[in-house]
Parts: sequence; structure tokens; C-alpha cells
Amino acid sequence: MRPLHALGLAAVVALLTAAHVPTGGIVSGAVTDAATGEPLPGANVQIVGTALGAATDVDGRFELLDVPPGRQDLRVSFVGYASETVSVDVSEGERTLVDVALAAAAAVDEVVVTGARPVRSRAAVGAARVLSGEAAADASPRPAGFAEAPAPPAPATPRERTGDGDDRDAPQRQPGLLTAGDIDDGLNWDAYLGYARRARSGQDSEPMPDLGLSDRIVLRVVDSAGHPVAGARVTVEARGGRRARRLVTEAGTDGRLALFPRYDFGRGVREMRVTVAEPGGGRQARTRTLAVGRNADAAVEIALPLRIADRVRALDLAFVIDVTGSMSDELRYLTDEFADIVERVEGRYPGVDLRFGLVAYRDEGDQFVTRRFDFTRSADEMQRRLAGLRADGGGDYPEAMDQALESALDLDWRTGTAGRIAFLVADAPPHADKTEKTLAAVREARARGLRLYPVAASGVADEAEYVMRAAAVLTQGRHLFLTDDSGVGLPHAEPKIACYQVTPLNSLIVRVVASELEGRRVEADRADVIREVGDYDAGVCEPTVVVQRPVEPRRQGELGYVED
Repeated sequence: MRPLHALGLAAVVALLTAAHVPTGGIVSGAVTDAATGEPLPGANVQIVGTALGAATDVDGRFELLDVPPGRQDLRVSFVGYASETVSVDVSEGERTLVDVALAAAAAVDEVVVTGARPVRSRAAVGAARVLSGEAAADASPRPAGFAEAPAPPAPATPRERTGDGDDRDAPQRQPGLLTAGDIDDGLNWDAYLGYARRARSGQDSEPMPDLGLSDRIVLRVVDSAGHPVAGARVTVEARGGRRARRLVTEAGTDGRLALFPRYDFGRGVREMRVTVAEPGGGRQARTRTLAVGRNADAAVEIALPLRIADRVRALDLAFVIDVTGSMSDELRYLTDEFADIVERVEGRYPGVDLRFGLVAYRDEGDQFVTRRFDFTRSADEMQRRLAGLRADGGGDYPEAMDQALESALDLDWRTGTAGRIAFLVADAPPHADKTEKTLAAVREARARGLRLYPVAASGVADEAEYVMRAAAVLTQGRHLFLTDDSGVGLPHAEPKIACYQVTPLNSLIVRVVASELEGRRVEADRADVIREVGDYDAGVCEPTVVVQRPVEPRRQGELGYVED
């Protein structure tokens, strides 16, 4: 069963009141704005030191069940407001009422120095990000054509009540509130293989499958001028494999395709005959034979004899979203972020042909399992689709991720030079007996040249992280994860990676889209970086090098390190 702290209020109440035997007290009340007295929907309420927590409803009310008897500390937080901690006396079998008024937080940023690398920590979500004059002068320039960052978000305030029960009853949320980081496991390959081995051996229940990815070969297709060929047609014929003989697919917008001989074709592969052609196929093609084993983790470049590379001007962008009860916060905020994401992408790439698709999913036994909305060029229509979703259902931890990915494959994806990416937003894995089916859908997405970018929300545990990171690796996407820097929602698991940058989620998604359209990795603007973990260098986690103090040279002076 999904932990209670990972569930939204509606899901918690529905799950516990259905057959509830009291084992403690009840704490309930309301959270309001101290200045206006207006209720604050979506505020986080938690019993400190326990997993008990909930989000307030549209009237700002909350209820916590089975609270241990005795003196408890109740912590209340909300985006743009100073948090409050209130002590309450709880008696078994009795209800304790407590109302909390939150005051708007001051807009303050502080600079924190950890080790030798300064990073910034927000004192209040929604505060303006301020660089000192020295830091601003040192800030990296934006890539050419990148739109200026939007004005810093103001603290959220409740909207006027409409009485019709729709999302207009929710608080006004400004873009840039959710925070996130990412890891490109393809750039940190040895670290990923080590993580995958540990994840498989550390499972207490169903073991995660060994996908056999250690023999990776990275293919890069370029034109006669050395520019990447977006959507190049790639045909791979294997000799000796027991799973498949042939794979026909397309390279990414950066001209790259990661080949995994054992995963793609099965054990016993001796060599692969790789033929590349221009997008859609063509008579001008080049073929190369790769010996499996000798080329493991190698980079192989194949040049086409034509000058055909051009800027990518079209992108299919889909969201595959878990809309069970525990995802209510993420769904509301992502809906509000969407318009800002589109505006920034279109501002940076005038005339780009964007299409938006959506798959919402829950689980067997819910009101629906999957709901698919095919691609549209209307951002307003996509916004309406997102706003029309409600987070509900679920109840146990796993969800129908397998059926969601299968439904996403049925969207009307374009081929050729158009970019094709899907953001899988989830906080739970597939059911254990559906893991293979989920990974089979990922395999099909890989064959179709789709790139998956999982977004891990609160509640993600080991099983979900393994499946989501594998999906990103196999399709050459990245693993994105929400962080607690925003103060939004319930706690998010710290990722098992050595380094990353935290930025607003909308900025990260814009960078992902920009990377697909430009066919190269686009890094964060320094003004967007909230904090940095580890030794981060353009997506690569640099290993820590231990340097010993110099010692007196031995008599064999020609041997050893030479200091500059």
C-alpha cells in the first residue's frame, strides 16, 4: 500500500474512513491567510516526526487520523508563506481542533557556501532570485535566441470564490514554483551501471530485471559538414542474436542512437551491420559492420555524403500523467506551469511547429484506467485538457503505468526530423507483475524513436526509480525529479545520484525542449540555479580526485607524479 504521507487528502480520507478502526486521536482544523482571513487550499499539514500529513481542501480544511496521543507538533506550510509549527495535545479517540493563520513570507534569498562552490538557497518560495553584482557579472550567457527569464513569481494568494466547484476555487499559482533536478545517465554510464546493479540486488520483494545494457555502443550520424542528422533512418541487422534479427529506427535530433546488442538482439550477438540513411530513408546510405564486444561503450560516427542537416522545426510533446489521488498537488501545479512553458518555447523558437498530446492514467478498478487525448496544435486546448483532469482513485502503491505507456504509443506521432518526447509524470511504479509489460512498452517507444523523460514526484521509491531511469536510458531521455526546494507538496525522495542542479521545473522542461530542437544539450542559466549538489559539469558528475601531499622524492626520481 502507498504510504499515507504520499497520498493527497481526498485519497487518505477515502482510504481510511472506508473501514477505519481508531488507534489514536484526530486533529482537524483550517488554514487561512493571516492578513485576509481567506482559506488556503493546498497548504501542507504534517505531524512532525511522523509520516502523517495531508493537504488542505478548497475550503482550507484538513483532517489527520490516527495521530499518536500526547503532545504533538503540527507543522503547516504553504507556497509564499512563512511556515508555522503549533503544539497540540492529542487524546486517544478524541478530536482536537486547531486553526492556523499563515503570514506571507518576506522575499529573501541568501547565499550559502558549501565547500568551495557557492549555491543559493531560497528562504521563501516565490521570492525573487537575486544575484550579487559580482555573481551577475560572472553569469553564463544564454544560448542565442533564448527568451529572457520571466519576472520572479509573487507569493500565491487565493482567488475569489466562484461557487461552481471547479479549479477557480484553487489558489492563484505562479509559474516557477515547482523545483526539480535531472540526471542524464547516458553521460554518467559507469555510475548508472553501478546504480542498476545495486538496485537489482537490493530489492526485498520482486527483483528488478537485468536489462543487459553494459555493452552499449553510441552511434552518431552526421552529414558531410559534420552536423548531426536529426531523424536519420538507422537499420541494424544482427548476427547471432536470439531475440531479434533486425531493428529499424530513427536517431534523435542530435543524430545519436544508443545501441545495446544484448538488449536489442539477445545473447550471442557477434556483430551488427549498421546502415544509416537520410530521414525517411533514401538511396544515399552508408553501412558499417561493428564487432560486438570490441566496441563496448564506444562512440561510432557515420557520415552521410550529403549536406542535409537542418534545424529541427517541429516537435511532438506529450505528457503521460498519473492522476491518482496522491498526485493532486503535482497535477495542479503542472497545469499552471504549462502555459508559461509554451510561451517561453515559442518566444525562443518563433514559428516552431508544436503539437501537444496527453495520456492520463489511474489503475484498475478506478473510474478509468487510461484517458488519451491525441495531438493538438492549440496550447489553449491542451490547457483545457489538463485543467479538466482531477486527481482521484488509486489506493494502493502501484498504478497502471504499463497501460499508460501503451496508450502513449497510440498517439499520432510524426516521424523524420520532428522531435518526439514524452514526459512521464508519476510517483509510483507499475504493479510488480506488470513490470515486464511496462518495459516492453518502453522497448517499443525506443524502436519508434521516442524519447521518454520521466518526472519523479513525491513518494517515488526504489522500484519506480529503477523503471523510470531505465526508460530514460533506453530512449536517450533524462530522469527528472521534483525536489523539496519549492516547499510545494509532500516530501520528495533524494535521488541516488552524485551530482545535479536544482532549478524551477518549468525552466528544466524548457531546456529539455530546447535541447531537442537544437540537437545539443542546453545548460541552465545561472540565474535559474537554486542549488547544486556534487561536482557538476554540463551534466557530467566529475569524480572526486584525492591528491596526497607532496613527499620528498625517492632515489628513483624519474618515477612517480610530476607536479606543474
